[in-house]
Amino acid sequence: MAYSSEDQHPLKKVSTNSEIVELLKDDMKGEHAAIIQYLQHSYKLGEAAGEVTSEIEGIARDEMRHFRWLGELVVELGGDPTMQRDPIFLDGPSATDLLALDVDAEQRAIDQYRAHIEAIDHPKVKLYLNRILMDELFHQGRFKEFIEELGGDPEKEVAGSNTGPWNHDPNPPAHDLELSKKGEMEPADMQREDRDDHPLVSVLNARIKDEYETVLIYLHQAFVSQNASQRNHLISDRAVWHMTHMGTLSEAVAGMEGNPEMELDFSQPFLSKSPTGAKAFNDWAAQREAGFAENSHRLIQQAGDADEELEADLKRMLGHDKFQAEQFKLAED
Repeated sequence: MAYSSEDQHPLKKVSTNSEIVELLKDDMKGEHAAIIQYLQHSYKLGEAAGEVTSEIEGIARDEMRHFRWLGELVVELGGDPTMQRDPIFLDGPSATDLLALDVDAEQRAIDQYRAHIEAIDHPKVKLYLNRILMDELFHQGRFKEFIEELGGDPEKEVAGSNTGPWNHDPNPPAHDLELSKKGEMEPADMQREDRDDHPLVSVLNARIKDEYETVLIYLHQAFVSQNASQRNHLISDRAVWHMTHMGTLSEAVAGMEGNPEMELDFSQPFLSKSPTGAKAFNDWAAQREAGFAENSHRLIQQAGDADEELEADLKRMLGHDKFQAEQFKLAED
């Protein structure tokens, strides 16, 4: 018997495309949440966690691949891919607390995928979900290893049942996992009063939000586009570069003791900002990229000599923005 990870009621068998699409869209929301939660945790752990941070970013890339597969399956079955996401959980008193939230998130994903695999009567969809489930089981094991590497207890459960991105409680109960035994690891306290006081944090966060929105708009267009060239370039080049920009800026904000704001108002139809036809979309995107170039130029001036590394990153982003604006202008209709 299949069970929903949210309400523990039996999931009925589903075979119609519309029913399967609804389950896949639930999975997309979870993958979307996992991507953002894992990226945020990697930025907050920072260099003190060593190679763990880059490995977490690698797991986030796996979740991006899952998100793409699910979106493409939704379109194949006649649905419209969702760009909504489940709640994310960013804060904890220690590094191992953050990673315990990720272990919990993976368990909820595992439960949900197992339930959906049992409920869905569609060979291709089941093939992909089983492949994703294999990754989630591996990810959970890796997060437990990370906790152990940082001096925590990988088997100690997060207190309470309402934690992790596969549910609807964005404020989980307080819990008390062991603090890292590594002296150089500072507690991951995201509620300090001195946060976000660097003069660049607010302007960088505004750009982070724009980058995030652009990633989602480009991915949605890629999923639904009937133009193969546009679809492939949007995913392989343009959305990926904006995700890279978002990560670069988020790392800079975290380095300024700020909180990277990967938040959007998902109640608003932000996808409607762009047209869907290939020619109209490319024209719109070219203007958006030109706007990014102007913004990058202003950010370079604001960064000044205060942060040479950030200035270099922004100059590289400026070059990307100009290149992508020209790419869209030259793109096939």
